[in-house]
Amino acid sequence: MKTRVRAALVAALAIGARCAPLLAQQDAAQVEALAPLVMAQDRREFDGALFARSLANPDVRVRRTAAIAIGRIGDHRGTSLLVPMLGDRDSTVGGDVFFALGLLRDTAAVAPIIARLRLNDSLAGDAVAEAATALDRIGGAQAAQFVAGVLSSGSDLSTARRNQFLPTALLDAWHLGTLMPAQAMMRYVTDTEVVLRWNAIYSLGRARAPISGQRVLAALHDAEGNVRAVAAAAITRRFIDSASGPAVPERSAKSELVRAFDDAMANVRVNALNAAATYADSTLAAKASADLGDDDFNVQVAAATALGNMKGSVAAKELNAVFDRHDATWALKRAALQALAKVDTVLFSRRAGLWSRSVDVRERLAAVEAWGAAAPGDPAPFRVALSDPDARVRAAALDAWSAARPKPDTALSAVARAHVADADPWIRAAAIDALRGAATRDDLAALIAAWQQSANDPTSDARLAVIRTLGALARRENGLLTDMVQAGGSGLLQRPADPVVRADAIRSWPELAARWGDKWPIETNRTLEDYRTVVRKYMLADSNPHVTIEVQGKGTIDVELLGREAPLTVANFLTLVDRHYFDGDRWHRVVPNFVIQDGDPTGTGNGGPGWSIRDEINRERYALPVLGMALDGPDTGGSQWFFNLAEVPQLDGVYTIFGRIPSNYSTLGKILQGDVIRSIHR
Repeated sequence: MKTRVRAALVAALAIGARCAPLLAQQDAAQVEALAPLVMAQDRREFDGALFARSLANPDVRVRRTAAIAIGRIGDHRGTSLLVPMLGDRDSTVGGDVFFALGLLRDTAAVAPIIARLRLNDSLAGDAVAEAATALDRIGGAQAAQFVAGVLSSGSDLSTARRNQFLPTALLDAWHLGTLMPAQAMMRYVTDTEVVLRWNAIYSLGRARAPISGQRVLAALHDAEGNVRAVAAAAITRRFIDSASGPAVPERSAKSELVRAFDDAMANVRVNALNAAATYADSTLAAKASADLGDDDFNVQVAAATALGNMKGSVAAKELNAVFDRHDATWALKRAALQALAKVDTVLFSRRAGLWSRSVDVRERLAAVEAWGAAAPGDPAPFRVALSDPDARVRAAALDAWSAARPKPDTALSAVARAHVADADPWIRAAAIDALRGAATRDDLAALIAAWQQSANDPTSDARLAVIRTLGALARRENGLLTDMVQAGGSGLLQRPADPVVRADAIRSWPELAARWGDKWPIETNRTLEDYRTVVRKYMLADSNPHVTIEVQGKGTIDVELLGREAPLTVANFLTLVDRHYFDGDRWHRVVPNFVIQDGDPTGTGNGGPGWSIRDEINRERYALPVLGMALDGPDTGGSQWFFNLAEVPQLDGVYTIFGRIPSNYSTLGKILQGDVIRSIHR
C-alpha cells in the first residue's frame, strides 16, 4: 500500500511539474489580455478593435471582462459588439452581456434581448435576471410591453424562464417610469412568495403608482417584517397624494403609520417614522416622541428627525428634553438639535449657543449646520462661526449662511469675496459657491486666480465652484468666454487634467467644456505595467483580500474585498488602509436603516485623498449589507465608502460595490454617528 501511495505521489508531482509552465503561460496570457481592458475602462476610452479581439478570445474570463468594460465606458458603439455575444458558447457570458447592455441603456438592444430570452435553450438563471434588469433600465415602449406580458403570464417564455425573470423584473420595474405596468404588478403584492411581495411593493412605492395605494397600505399588516418595512417606507404624503382607484384617505395612512411606530421590528419603526414625517402633522408628535426612548438607538435618532418635520409644541418640548437626558447619545443630541432648529427658534438658539461654544469641534460644526436649517434673519451666528479657530467650522459657516439665504445677500457676498483666496481649500470652495448668484465681471480676476491657486488642492471642490460660478455668470452676461479669450486667455482656457472638473463643466458651462474638448480619455498616470500588476494581484488571485474594521466600543467588522469585480477600487482602498488613512476617523454619516458612511478624516463629508477613481459598476447588489463607494457624481470616488443597512435597490448600478461582509452583521446596527474607527487593517 505504502509503495503504491509513494508511486502515485511521485507521479502527481511529476504531472504538477509538467503543468506548472503551462499554468504560468496561461496566467501570463490572461494578464496580457486583461490589462489593456482594465486600462481602457479606467481611461474611459472606447477601443473598438481591442474589444472586438477580446470578445473573440478563447478565454471566457477575457470575454466577460471585455463585455463589462464596454458597459462601464457607456459608448453606444459597444451595442453592436455586445449583441452577437448573447449567443456565446459559454452560458455564463450571457449574464455579463445583459448587464453591460443595461448599463449602455441603448434601445437598439431591446429586441435582441427579448429574442434571446425567447429561445428555448439553456441560459443560466442569473443571466435571465440580468436580462430583466437590462430591459427595465433601458426602458421604452417595447421593453415595457414585454415586461408587462411576462408579469401578466401573457408572454411566450417557458415557465422555468418566466420564474427566473419575474423577481428581478418586479424589483427593477420602477426604472420604466410612467411605462411601468402597475396594473400587472398589483397581483404580486399579496403573492405567497415573500420576495415577490417585497419586490412589487418596493417598485410600486418608489414609482408612486397611483392605483396601488390601498394594496401597499394593507401590506403594513404583512406577516413578514421586511415586507412591512418596505410598505412603511412607501406610505409618504407624496405617495398618498398620487393614489387613486380607490384613493387612500390621508387619515388612514397616518393612522397605520402611527400603529407601526410600535412594530416589533426596528426597521419598520424607522421607516414608519420617516414616512410619517412627510405629512408635517403636529398631532403625530406625541406618539412619535415615545420612540425617543426606544431600545434601539437608531430608532431614537429617526424619531428626533421626524419630530423636526412634524413641528408643534409637543415636538419642541420633547426635543429640548433630550439634552437633559443622561442616557442620550451624541448622535441623538445632534439629531435633536437639527430638528429643534425647524421647530422652536428660541429653544434652539439656547441649545445651539451652548454647542457653538463647545470645546468639541463636532458640536460646533453641528451647531453651524443647524443654524443653516433655522435660517435666521440675523447672520450673527455665521459671523461668529467665521472666527472659529477650526477651518472646518469656518467653511461650514459659509455653506450654512448660503443655504439659509438662497437669494443674493450683499452681506454674504462681501464676506464670500473676502475668502475667495483663502488658504484653506474648503473655505475657498464655500466662498466661491456662495458667490454663484451674485458674481459680476468685477469678480473675474479673483475667480481666475482662485482657479490657479486650487491646482494642487486635495479635492476638486474649489475648481468645481469656480466653473459653476463663472458658468452662472456667463448665462447672465453674454460674451464672457469670448472676452476671456480676447484678453489673452488664462489657465481656465487650458484643458484641466481632472476628469471630474471636465465632466462637471459640461453641465455648468458647456461653452467652456466645448473649448476644452472631449472629457475622455482620462489621463490616469498609470502605465500598462501598473494595470498588469492590478490584474495579477486582484483579478487572478486565488482568493479575495480581507480587512478588519475595529469600531471603538461596538466590535469588529470583517470585510471581504471583491478584487475580481472591482480591482482598481480595491487597490485604491488598500493603498489608503496601508497608510492608516482611516484610523481614528469618526463615522460622519449614519442614516438609520439606510447607510453608515466613513472615509473622510475631516469628519465633514467633504474630504478626500486628493484624487478620484473611476466607477467599477458590477453585478453585485445592495441586498445584504455590502461595501460601496461613496460618490458626488459619476467617477468621483476617492476615500469615502459606506455600508448599506437595508436592501436599497435604488443604489444598484450606480455605486460601485467592492466588498461584502461574509457573516455577522450585528456590529453595523450598533454604529451611531460620531463613533470612532480605531483601525482598519488587513
